[in-house]
Amino acid sequence: MELKGSKTSELLRQALHAELEASFRYRQIAAAARQDGLPHVAELFEATAANELDHALHEYRFLYGATDVRQDIEKAVADEAREAETLYPGAADTAAAEGFGEIAAFFRRVAGVEDRHRENFSGLSGEAGPGDKGHTVGYSAVTMSRVMQPEQANPAGQVHGGEMMKFMDDAAAVVAARHSGTSVVTANVEDIRFLRPVRIGDLVTVRGTMTYAGTTSMEVRIEVEAEGMFGGPERERHAVLSALFVMVAVDGKGKPVRTRPLISMTEEEEKLYAEGKARHDAQKSASKG
Repeated sequence: MELKGSKTSELLRQALHAELEASFRYRQIAAAARQDGLPHVAELFEATAANELDHALHEYRFLYGATDVRQDIEKAVADEAREAETLYPGAADTAAAEGFGEIAAFFRRVAGVEDRHRENFSGLSGEAGPGDKGHTVGYSAVTMSRVMQPEQANPAGQVHGGEMMKFMDDAAAVVAARHSGTSVVTANVEDIRFLRPVRIGDLVTVRGTMTYAGTTSMEVRIEVEAEGMFGGPERERHAVLSALFVMVAVDGKGKPVRTRPLISMTEEEEKLYAEGKARHDAQKSASKG
């Protein structure tokens, strides 16, 4: 039987909309629960949100089936152009006319983001090959976890700062190597912040993301959380460390080589990229002076 035009297809569309809305709503509830100090509530809603999103994906596949990548790229470019040039600018004008200034400003910002999406999709061939246009922030992002051992700590049970720095450096190197596709070395560490001590037995999680990529150097933001492995208040996760690592792509002889561009997809990524570039330019000027 033909699915298109059937009652089943309409029910799939309704279910798709309902599942997506539920997923977004549950993520919002989870965020509020974490802010209120209810991690067990947040955990349950986060897991349910992910499950609802999985349902939506299956419903979407039933509705639209297999696709042709080349045709999808062309359609994506056209859709993003329409959103950037017509949908969001028009929505912004309407919101402003009705007195919703904050929403109007949001629509205008999104129009700019959609135009960057259009630019990113333009020129894609749908053919297998290297990432000549660069990689997204998410491509190289990494999460690494370790339990802190007695040999890593001082007699008071607090983990040595050097141990934490080594862990952070390992994560930064993975991010930079993933992005560049080359060997990397650490050139500089900036803005180190020790927020609270880490103790023996803590589960330490390091998250690394690329914030800026120049010709040969890359900036990686490292954020560290720690949580106790056993019950009680110590079980709660805490931010304990953060830093910016400047990594350089090198060849087999240790000489700097060109890395890949970084593709920013969101407003936050654009902001971090601009800040990283400003730091890079300032350091370059200072070294020349």
